Amino acid sequence: MKEKKYICGGDTFTYNKGYITLPVELNGLPETLSIEGETLQKRASFHVSLLCVKNILSSHPDLEEEILDLFCAFTKENKISFVAYTGEFRFAQDKERKTLVALCAVSNLKECSELLEEKLGIDIPPQPTHVTLYTLQPDAGIGLNSPAEIEGKSVSIQVSEEVRDALGL
Repeated sequence: MKEKKYICGGDTFTYNKGYITLPVELNGLPETLSIEGETLQKRASFHVSLLCVKNILSSHPDLEEEILDLFCAFTKENKISFVAYTGEFRFAQDKERKTLVALCAVSNLKECSELLEEKLGIDIPPQPTHVTLYTLQPDAGIGLNSPAEIEGKSVSIQVSEEVRDALGL
């Protein structure tokens, strides 16, 4: 796997640590947030993970270049973009890691997963789309790469109006 870099010949999508991501601009969040007795830190930057390539590579190690090529070809004809936050927040925990994520909608991601499945002949469900807002450890997120992981590693939580306002909710 390669270091973080922009892919698809532009500055929209990145590939970092086995994830294709879409950077997101977000301003106005408090620097820290207290949840369940823990003080979480605002992330230095924000993104939506679109595809967990490293999970596919664990059983199909030879597909990295083809996955990236197919993704980029899809985005030339179909706009994958951030649509909106859903208003649902989840507090995620995995061992010592803790995060607050905001669920969101992304256009054409389901269709991209369907194309990848068709072309590669393997199961690639759409990524549950979310933005990690806060982490207990500096910028240490938690992989929430399937509906089962969202349910198993996180709980729905209410957040302050200040956080909701920063997200335009």
